[in-house]
Amino acid sequence: MEHAVMGPGFMIGPLSHDVLAFGFLCLAYAVNDLFTATETSLLQGRRAALMICLLSAALAQTGLAVAGLVGFAPPGLAAAGGLVSALLFLALPGFLWPLARRLRAGRLRVLNAELRGRMERAEARASQARAWLELAEAAGHVGHWEYRPEGGRLEWSDEMYRIHGLWREHYRPELASALAAFHPLDGKRLSALLAEAMDHGRKLDVAARLRRPDGETRHVVLRGEARLDGDGNVAALFGVMVDVTETKAAGQRPPLHAGGVEGPAEDLLTGLADRKQFDASLGYEFKRAIRSKKPLGLVMFEIDQYYQYSSHYGARQAEAAFKEVARVVGALPRRTGDVVARYGETEIAVLLPLADEAGALCVASQILEAVRALNLPDAARENGLLSISCGAAATGMDDLYNPLELTRRAARALADARLYGGDRACAWRAERYSDA
Repeated sequence: MEHAVMGPGFMIGPLSHDVLAFGFLCLAYAVNDLFTATETSLLQGRRAALMICLLSAALAQTGLAVAGLVGFAPPGLAAAGGLVSALLFLALPGFLWPLARRLRAGRLRVLNAELRGRMERAEARASQARAWLELAEAAGHVGHWEYRPEGGRLEWSDEMYRIHGLWREHYRPELASALAAFHPLDGKRLSALLAEAMDHGRKLDVAARLRRPDGETRHVVLRGEARLDGDGNVAALFGVMVDVTETKAAGQRPPLHAGGVEGPAEDLLTGLADRKQFDASLGYEFKRAIRSKKPLGLVMFEIDQYYQYSSHYGARQAEAAFKEVARVVGALPRRTGDVVARYGETEIAVLLPLADEAGALCVASQILEAVRALNLPDAARENGLLSISCGAAATGMDDLYNPLELTRRAARALADARLYGGDRACAWRAERYSDA
């Protein structure tokens, strides 16, 4: 057998055939791998084997071509053909390298027309299913939600926002503020059931009253269950919220001859705006504050130890004192748009458009001094005079997206004033509740 000589004593004839055969075997394997490959198989490790085969074949052929052109053998048609063949081999991995890089980054979705068509049909069906789900939720007043204990992330569907009377762009759902939107008794019960579901993986099924920012109360039913991870721990809670207000109202609607009439907009005892009017004003002013990027302040106050005062002086005298306090506060000079309303059984709220936290705290101090000036007797207090506790809060465009959260913060500040002995005004402080 004849052998081509590259240099003294160096034969490349048999070796060249072996290397070329190896290169073609690698190329054949790579072509077969590409023909049978799927996205999953390549992402699971066949990508590396494919590129190794292509590069091995290219390097083998390139070595032979370079060896023929080094000068040990005269250039000719065979050497030129080997060089062209080597360049073609090198072009294969060069052409497929962007494909491999996209596979490595996880950005390649499909490898052939069949898989691409399958993916497009699946995406079209998923998009149609989402559209059907949104239509069904809107028609049935059913929203879905999901809560992940790790990280405290709460996610809502569009219908959940509509049921709550909120906007996705103005409110980020959080568990604490979401629970605060319910009637206090229902919120406590729901909080306990959620904790039990997260601890033991039990299902959730409860009816509750939801208070919207516009003052309307919606009757809802929450149903949910836990999703467990591989260790049997609760990874998430998911479920639905059904708005049954219309159904409940239909069952409780009075006869036509009863002539139902809306209640008064004023509180009968104090003459101030009632809770419904306050909630409506809060919702309206909050929307306006968000649009104009202006602050909105709120002051909440109550008579210190009111129930002890009522027990000592009698219910009639307690109501008279409460009415006198409301009269004095209502008579204080205030700007157009400020709303003084009876918020609860013992609380009065003052809504302050365009007032920041400092402004709200200033108004709270004025209310405090006005009540002190009444000099109403209270035997339970050290100084013998009736006093009040005030809590002040204001919206912050960077962290407050729910009007109900504003009332919750003012209520917390009021609780602080009571905790420190009353007869004072306290402002809400974020750092105090950073662990809550």
